[in-house]
Amino acid sequence: MTHIVATVGPACSSREILGDLLKAGVDVFRFTASKTPVAQLATIAEVVRELAAGLGLPAELVLDLPGAKPRLTNEAYLDLAGVTELVLRFDGSPSDLTGPVPNLGVSGLGPGDPLPQVGDLVVIGDGEDALRIVGRTAGSWTAVPLTTGVIGIRRGLSFPGVRRAGDAQEFTPYDLAGLRAMAGTPFDAVVLSFTESADLVDRARAVLRESAGQGPLPAVVAKIETAAGAAAADEVARAADGILLGRGDLLLDTGPVEFHAACRRVLDAARTIGRPVLVGTQLLTSLAAGWLPHRSELATVSELLAEGVSGLMLSEETAGATDPVRAVTLLNGLRDRYAPVTVPTPLFASRP
Repeated sequence: MTHIVATVGPACSSREILGDLLKAGVDVFRFTASKTPVAQLATIAEVVRELAAGLGLPAELVLDLPGAKPRLTNEAYLDLAGVTELVLRFDGSPSDLTGPVPNLGVSGLGPGDPLPQVGDLVVIGDGEDALRIVGRTAGSWTAVPLTTGVIGIRRGLSFPGVRRAGDAQEFTPYDLAGLRAMAGTPFDAVVLSFTESADLVDRARAVLRESAGQGPLPAVVAKIETAAGAAAADEVARAADGILLGRGDLLLDTGPVEFHAACRRVLDAARTIGRPVLVGTQLLTSLAAGWLPHRSELATVSELLAEGVSGLMLSEETAGATDPVRAVTLLNGLRDRYAPVTVPTPLFASRP
């Protein structure tokens, strides 16, 4: 069975829309802790649990921890249309988007981490937008937009030489606190971002066990989204309860030419070892701006369904789109056609 995973965000946080998503076919809800505290997400997850029970529909709840990654500090969207210049500051300070030249703070970098140079390309999010560094003064970098999209709230960014998120394979204080806060929440599983080793999975499970006491453990899902993680996919899949193939950061790390081969390594490893694998990022994002999905999106999603992947994860399609139910309705129609549900089964087995 292929599950439909919806990411919860501003566009679908109301009871009405969450209920509509359940009715449209969502059976797994993903809560991203990169932008919202775990306690607040747990409250919304309780609402989903209540709605699903009232409708008599299955629903699994997944908490996605952000891992170590440089991120913008903006608390509002920034439309790059008409912006000719902006300022970046890599000291973690708040962003200020109100003036004629927007100021964007960047968090997640330590004192010894490299910083961009004049001429460097800075890629925002999963590659939707890009900036070129054109100047540098004390504590600030001037950049010009190369695209005219809308930068979302606290998006990640990358540039030449930046510390890869998976390098340390250590939990950030925020992620460690998130693992310890899992006990007593309604979440069925926790996602570890930038996983590149079985050791990270084992250490996460030890923290969960310590916090849970005699209670049940949530499933541990390893998100593979770096070239090193893809190379270690066999080892990671054996240790984890499931795999999330994060194609957004994976493309940034591998580059366009090696991207498909890395995806294939992850999918093949999960299948060989018998672990559920979810595939996410930009499955049907064209629906946000157009009426029909891109043909390449339809082909990819249909092929993944026919291949029998365990889940397809919608991100911005549900978290930030104007009509999140529309993407789910289409995905459910594709599932009915190419991977019809026979006997609904849980995505993750419960742990004692």
